[in-house]
Amino acid sequence: MAAKTTSCFTFLKEALVLPTRNPKLFTPVLLLLAITPFLISSVQVLVVQPLAYDMSILLLEMANVDPSSPEYAKILEEIKRAAVKLVLIVIIELVVTLALALVNQILAFFAASTTYSGDRYTLAELIHEISKWSALSGPFITIAVVTALDFAWMAALGTLLSVMMRGGGGRVLSVQGLVFVLGFLAFLYFTVLALVGVAASVIDEEYRGVRALRLAWRLMTRVKRKEGLVLVLVAHLLPTVVTPLYWVALLYAKKSMAVALCTVYAVLAGAQQVFNLGAATVYYYEAMESKDVSHRGYAKIPSWETNV
Repeated sequence: MAAKTTSCFTFLKEALVLPTRNPKLFTPVLLLLAITPFLISSVQVLVVQPLAYDMSILLLEMANVDPSSPEYAKILEEIKRAAVKLVLIVIIELVVTLALALVNQILAFFAASTTYSGDRYTLAELIHEISKWSALSGPFITIAVVTALDFAWMAALGTLLSVMMRGGGGRVLSVQGLVFVLGFLAFLYFTVLALVGVAASVIDEEYRGVRALRLAWRLMTRVKRKEGLVLVLVAHLLPTVVTPLYWVALLYAKKSMAVALCTVYAVLAGAQQVFNLGAATVYYYEAMESKDVSHRGYAKIPSWETNV
């Protein structure tokens, strides 16, 4: 029994030591992955939070001013300008961070897969190696499909939550609550399944989009179910260790200390992403190499990964 329990975690150990096999590649990859959380946290601390605070002060002032007075109109105009500025900042931040996250995630997956298969690239060599569209089209298509499904799933959960908040009968509300919880848990499972699907499209050009996700589903539900559950738990529990640093940074009045905490948070968040993406990659390799896959004919093992 002990041996079986240990075997469920062996791929995590392999993912943990994977960056040490090629530090000259994983060091810049870690820094690239840290850029996105650093931008998000620092913009929140330095721009969004102060702007939101100023708006709250203006709203309090407006509540104590005669609506027919010129001062009221002036305050209202300031609030509108601040609101427009806040919306623009959020939109720009969202576009930039999504683009960076897409590129950096694909780079990290290629770094994990090439290192696991025995290659030792530098970052420049890796970028040159994968610069062809044939190598990048699979991950791009899979991530696009995953993003569309994520938005659809979140919209469905949001709609259900809105219906629940409007109230209803006790039994109806309990059924809706159960559906919401199950839907949310399924969404958490899907986000990790999506990582395995992207890993599949990086490692084997045959799999992309829905086909890559179907393969990931078969691997996680039929081939290596225990390891798949471990991967889901680790992927969602690990961020809980890092996230508190971000909330502490938001509470600091001193900007220098807040930025320092954001930097530490970003590096730790980047390291966590390196581990999660590496774990999904190693999980895919081990699942594809298992006897169950070859016996059931789910998929062929990619031919270029033999030098592990």
